Amino acid sequence: MRRVFLLIITLLLLPGTRGHAQLSLEECQARARANYPLDRQRDLIEQERAIDLRDANKGYLPRLSLAARATYQSDVTRLPVSLPGVNIDELSRDQYQAVAEVNQVLWDGGHISAVKKMTEASSATRQRQADVDLHALRERVNQLFFGILLAEEQSRQHTLLREELQRTHERVSAYVARGIARAPDLDAVRVEQVQAAQREAETLATRDAARAMLGILVGEEIGELIKPSARVGGISPAGANRPELLLFQAQRDHATTQLGLLHAKNRPRVGLFAQGGYGNPGLNMLKPSFTAYYLGGIRLSWDLGNLYTLRGERRQVALRQEMVESRRETFLVNLSVETARARAEIEKWHALLEQDDEIVVLREKIAESAGAGVQGGVASVLDWMREVNRLDQARQARALHEIQWLSAIYALKQTLGE
Repeated sequence: MRRVFLLIITLLLLPGTRGHAQLSLEECQARARANYPLDRQRDLIEQERAIDLRDANKGYLPRLSLAARATYQSDVTRLPVSLPGVNIDELSRDQYQAVAEVNQVLWDGGHISAVKKMTEASSATRQRQADVDLHALRERVNQLFFGILLAEEQSRQHTLLREELQRTHERVSAYVARGIARAPDLDAVRVEQVQAAQREAETLATRDAARAMLGILVGEEIGELIKPSARVGGISPAGANRPELLLFQAQRDHATTQLGLLHAKNRPRVGLFAQGGYGNPGLNMLKPSFTAYYLGGIRLSWDLGNLYTLRGERRQVALRQEMVESRRETFLVNLSVETARARAEIEKWHALLEQDDEIVVLREKIAESAGAGVQGGVASVLDWMREVNRLDQARQARALHEIQWLSAIYALKQTLGE
C-alpha cells in the first residue's frame, strides 16, 4: 500500500502530469509582464542610473593631474645691468619641467548637481517609455485571452450541435425504418454532422494557436482560463492612468533639467589647487639647476564663450517642451475619440446580446416545431435541418456577442489605463 502511495506521489510530481491552474486575465497580464524581456530592461536602466550618479558624485573628489615638458627657447631672461666684477651666467635655453597638480572643487556653479538631475530625468524618461511598451503588451494579452475564450465557447456550441445532430440522426433513422422519411434525408443529416465536425476542428485549431502564442508570452503552458466579470463601473477619467501621460511629464522634466545644466555651464567656478614640480629652472629663474618647488592657492575660472550660444540653446529647450506638449494634447484628443468608440462598442454588443437571448429562445421553438412536423409528415427533414442550422447560428452569434461585449469592456479599461 505504501508503494502505491509513493507511486501516485511520483506521478503527480512528474512534468506534464500535474494539472494546470486556472488563470484570470489579470494573472495572464502580470505573468506576461514578468516574463517579457523588456521588463528586465527596467532593472538595467536602474543600474545604469546608479552608476551615472556615483560617477557624477566623484566630481567632488580631488583631481590629480601630471604633466612634463622639455623646451628650447630662442631667448632667456637677462639682467638689464652689468656689475663690475660680477659675472652672471646666462640661463640655459634648454628647460625641463615635471609638474603634479591637485585641484579641489569648492563651487562648480551647480554643474555636478545639474548633471545628477539630468541623469535622474533621463532614467525616468526611459523607464516611462518601457512602461508604454509594456502597456502595449497588455493589449496583445487581452486579444489572445478573449480569442481563446471565444474559440472555447464556439467549441462548446459545436459540441451541442453535434449532440443534437446525433439525436436527429437516430430519429431520422427510425423515420426511414417506418417509412416517414427517405434514405437521402439520412444522408443530409450525415452531411450536417460532417460539416459541424469540420467547423469544430477549425475552431479548436484556432484556439490551440492562440493558446500557444499566449503561452509564449506568459512563459508557461496555458490551462483553463477564467471568464472575467463584466464590470464597467469604477473606471477612472480618460487617460488618468495611461503611461503615456507619465512619459510626457518625464520628457517635460527632462527639458527643465537641461535648462538647469545650461545655466550651470555659464557660471564661474572656484577651487583650491596645489602644485609640486621639479625642473630646470625652478621657481627661481636665475638658478640654473634642477630644483623642486611647490605652490598652492585658490583659483577662479569663468568660460564666457558659452554665453554666445546660450540664447539659442534656451530656445531649443523651449521648442522641445512645446513639442512634448503638442504630442500630449494630440494623445488626449485621440484618447477621447477612442474612449467614445469603445463605450459605443460596449453599448452595441450589450444591446445585441439582449436580443440574442430572445432569438435563441424563438429558434429553439421553431426547430422543435420543425422536428415535430417531420414526425407528423407536414415538414421535410431538409426543413428541419435548416432550422437546426439557424438555431446553431443564433447560439454562435450569442456566444460571439458575449465575448465581444467582455472584450469591449476590457478594451475600454485598457484604453483608460486601468
